[in-house]
Amino acid sequence: MDFEHCGFRVSTHVVPDEAGVQWLCRADIERADGDSLKGAPEGLELTIPRLKIDPLMAVSALEHQAKSAIDDWCRQLKN
Repeated sequence: MDFEHCGFRVSTHVVPDEAGVQWLCRADIERADGDSLKGAPEGLELTIPRLKIDPLMAVSALEHQAKSAIDDWCRQLKN
């Protein structure tokens, strides 16, 4: 799933691990304007047990953390 937040494009990926016991979650964050010289927050990686959460909830958790990372990064630039 892809979405934009505060001028950044976030691509999320959630897949089961090889053993099928965990969700491997990754969020790639890049500038929507494509100017990589201005910088961007680091992408995120999470590992979540499959027994605790379904894939849609894993995506939701990943999206929430990506938005928080972008907000924190923008806040640090203002200070």
